[in-house]
Amino acid sequence: MKAISNPIKENHLYLKTCILYEVLQKKPIFESYRNFCSTVGQDAMKYPDFEYWYYRFYHGQMDFDYDRRADPMPKTLVDIPVVSMKKIAESLDAIERTHLRTMNHAIKDVADSFPPVFEKIEVKLSEKDLSWSWNHRHYSCHKKGRGYSLYRPDNSIVENSNTCYIKKGLEYLIPVLKMPNIQVNHFSLHFDEEAFDPVDLLGVPMNAKSVSIYGRKINQVIQPLLAMNPGHLESISIDGMLHTETYPVNLDMIRETDQFKQAKSVEMKGAWNFHVEELRYFSHLKRFKCHLFSTTLADVPRLREIISTFEGLESCELEFTIVGFLDNLSIVQIAGALGAEIPIGPLVQRGRRTITHR
Repeated sequence: MKAISNPIKENHLYLKTCILYEVLQKKPIFESYRNFCSTVGQDAMKYPDFEYWYYRFYHGQMDFDYDRRADPMPKTLVDIPVVSMKKIAESLDAIERTHLRTMNHAIKDVADSFPPVFEKIEVKLSEKDLSWSWNHRHYSCHKKGRGYSLYRPDNSIVENSNTCYIKKGLEYLIPVLKMPNIQVNHFSLHFDEEAFDPVDLLGVPMNAKSVSIYGRKINQVIQPLLAMNPGHLESISIDGMLHTETYPVNLDMIRETDQFKQAKSVEMKGAWNFHVEELRYFSHLKRFKCHLFSTTLADVPRLREIISTFEGLESCELEFTIVGFLDNLSIVQIAGALGAEIPIGPLVQRGRRTITHR
């Protein structure tokens, strides 16, 4: 039917006749409402009113002049007792509660009384896509021309030609990451897009037990690290090429954070390479991994002397490079300088020449 909006909108009998027509077509109510709106106009009647008359006619009550004021006031979500609302919120997982808390302030307060807890949250950004997952739900937003293609956990795809893929992905990410008292066992951030500034991504402190950060610029490492609550964070892994930074990278900006000072385990990879003397910065840790470089074999016994003063240390894993020596010296020479027992047999493990010293 072609829309003739004004005469129909102004006459409630005409509107109800259109609703009765939809009922007689025996179509689902949502489809009927869409057809009703396309016929008489989007603002002709709100869905709750349409639903009321639809079901009256559906059940054979054909009195068009029925006075609704005689009916009791319909209940809404805010009329649900707080105890019942808490039961509903408690039965939902963290992701489902993110949708619940957007309904109104009262429901938001109830939803926020349950700290959102995740086993793992992963975020990865590149020049072509933004992907993320919480627990076992995976999303990805790919760059497509001037717009994006969004892939949801239910395998549905949404495409748009006007919105940036990063902006669209953040619309899903930020409401979750900004939930108060959010807790996660492992949080992983991988920024392979050098221009991206993560300052808006993490707007509230996060209780993460372990965090893994890969960045192309120093602020892509520092800002996410500072967003972690230091009293809760136990393990830190930092990686990145940091192409715009000086080489080697200075550890000071990391080691001065409370997160680094209070961690139990730290792993530094990528462009994070240190002199032997800088090992003292790891003295408070139980476990650490890092890459050391030197220009002399004489630093090897110094390495052992420094580590032997770490009272709480349980284990460490070191990659050691002596700059300027062809073939990086023999592993046997390094073992001898360290005072380690040289094992019999192959020394290659996982593609690297390796010795274990206790």
